[in-house]
Amino acid sequence: MGIYTLSLKNLRRNRLRNLSTVLRISLGVIILLILVSSGLGISSFLEKSGPSSGKIGVQSSTTADNQSNLVSSAVNYINSFLGSSITENQFFSRLEGLLVNLVYLLDGLASVALLIGVLGIMNTMGFNLSERRREIGLLKCMGFTKREIFISCTLESGLLGFIGSIVGVIMGTLGIWLISVFFAPDLFNVLPLWLFVGTIAITTLLSLILGLYPAWFTSQIRVEEALLCDY
Repeated sequence: MGIYTLSLKNLRRNRLRNLSTVLRISLGVIILLILVSSGLGISSFLEKSGPSSGKIGVQSSTTADNQSNLVSSAVNYINSFLGSSITENQFFSRLEGLLVNLVYLLDGLASVALLIGVLGIMNTMGFNLSERRREIGLLKCMGFTKREIFISCTLESGLLGFIGSIVGVIMGTLGIWLISVFFAPDLFNVLPLWLFVGTIAITTLLSLILGLYPAWFTSQIRVEEALLCDY
């Protein structure tokens, strides 16, 4: 039995725990994609609008009058409510700054969501491997080296992250498509392919990194110590 086959077979054990980890990773990926896509949509909107020297969002002369009246009403309401005297250009400038800050906030929340989802890998691998100490001892008796056991356990954590990211990307893409259909028709068109590929790659890489310590700790167990375990 090779180390790659062993990693795949181990995924079928502790199914509930592994499934829970995959679902947490998937949820983190879904939140990441939705938040990042929202930020990209806002950035695309700002780029199409151009510098804040005129009307943000004015795309044609047929809608210019309606948008101008709407903006004037909004500015007048703000001035009357706050007792200020801002101009339309100042209003657009502040609105653009607010949207840019919103993009940064969404990117930050997306990163936190993904990190929280992936952090469960370390606990999952720790519990899974602690329950297989005797098996690790038997593998060493069969001729498996520390390096092979380390690689096998690390691959197992990477596979959990990879599967979770694939499920998350599929569900997240579906969610973004539904949002674009009902609320923002152009949102799906601004999403680059690298967002989906990068999400899978980063999630898998983080899962591999977080699985390094449990894998290393398990590979260092002495044969006699592992065989004396009751689990």
